[in-house]
Amino acid sequence: MAARRQYDLIFLDPPTFSNSKRMDDILDVQRDHRALIDRCMALLAPGGKLVFSNNAQKFKLDAEIGQLYKMTDISRATLPKDFERNPRIHQCFELESAK
Repeated sequence: MAARRQYDLIFLDPPTFSNSKRMDDILDVQRDHRALIDRCMALLAPGGKLVFSNNAQKFKLDAEIGQLYKMTDISRATLPKDFERNPRIHQCFELESAK
């Protein structure tokens, strides 16, 4: 079996919503973020980091993510200038394996 490729750093910045014809289903970041994060975390090398960002106004992070992974909210430090008037739009988290 071929070795699975691992990464030290992954940036995950999905759209809020997508219904691209190239997809089998519709992407909804609120519904699908947990599966996206889990899949990316499985690709991280030991000590690697995932930066997960989204711009969904009413986004709520799955509560179990903070129990599964070491999580730091870095939203304020990564807030783009064009979102300063409404900082609730932008959310960004740094995740590492909890092991």
